Amino acid sequence: MAKSQTEIKTHKIRLEPSGKSFLAKEGQTLLDAAIRNEVQIPYGCRHGNCAACKALVLEGDFELMGRISEYSLLSFERDEGYVLLCSTLAESDMVLEVEEETDVEFFPIHDFEADIVGNCQVTDDIHVINMRLKNPENIRYAAGQFFEFDIPALGETRAYSMANSHQEGADIEFHVKRIQGGRGSNYLCDLKTGERVTGSGPYGKMQLRDRDKDLLFVAGGSGMAPIKALLEELFSQPFAHKVWFFYGARTKRDLYLMDEWTKIENDFPNFHFIPALSEHDPEDEWNGEVGYIADVVEKHITNGKNMDAFLCGPPILIETTIRVLSSLGLKHSNIFYDEF
Repeated sequence: MAKSQTEIKTHKIRLEPSGKSFLAKEGQTLLDAAIRNEVQIPYGCRHGNCAACKALVLEGDFELMGRISEYSLLSFERDEGYVLLCSTLAESDMVLEVEEETDVEFFPIHDFEADIVGNCQVTDDIHVINMRLKNPENIRYAAGQFFEFDIPALGETRAYSMANSHQEGADIEFHVKRIQGGRGSNYLCDLKTGERVTGSGPYGKMQLRDRDKDLLFVAGGSGMAPIKALLEELFSQPFAHKVWFFYGARTKRDLYLMDEWTKIENDFPNFHFIPALSEHDPEDEWNGEVGYIADVVEKHITNGKNMDAFLCGPPILIETTIRVLSSLGLKHSNIFYDEF
């Protein structure tokens, strides 16, 4: 028999040095408990891979979930009492040492239901999927954030970024890359109009922060989604600084929404869209850039100072691009990214 609400154990979690506290339910990760109680702490992937939510346990008992990567929490860190909040369950009241974030707006987390209103395959493996929230009918989010969707066959969730900025009552767009053998992506890509999905959100910290500087955006594949949302939000108000969007694809047939980026370039002279093909077929008619996107960024950007950068794509894209941007003078604290 399922436990009633009154039977679910809770543990009090206190954060130092702020002194803030919240309750974590039995079986709930410390990160989920924190953000559902509107406590802003650093996090990224939410699944034990990125180490952004690392914290030191000062008091209390806990269980580390087995999904934590050995690289995101090293053995000596575990011995010293460090945990990843996204993958830690409280077994008693706890005291944690963790710095809170105050530089981005917090958007409350909601569990939701949504109906599919469109599913269009735009490349060999990417679908643009549009959803309409039903319960609740509106969830505020920042451009760059993501929702997590329940995958029935897995009993787990998968994260996908919103591809349009928030407008109350508007449908929400997602770009989903179908992965061979990936039950999460195949579930979403196979959805038909009228079918219903469930999930929660919004999550993520890849939000616009400073509008008084040049901005650089880099994406590969379906990583275009949060960048598209960020650019929609950016240009919803006057913006006088320079903006670059570098987009990496394998071949010409993997490019999509090209007309949309061309239109934005025509509407905003300070915006520069630069696509590049890493596996250019000489038979394709292509006069654009060829090569890995990090190399293309290095070719066009000579000085990264006084600039923010937003990256979304596979780990190799993130790693190589950060290396290039660092060599150009961009501080790591001014680089925001999502890996997938």
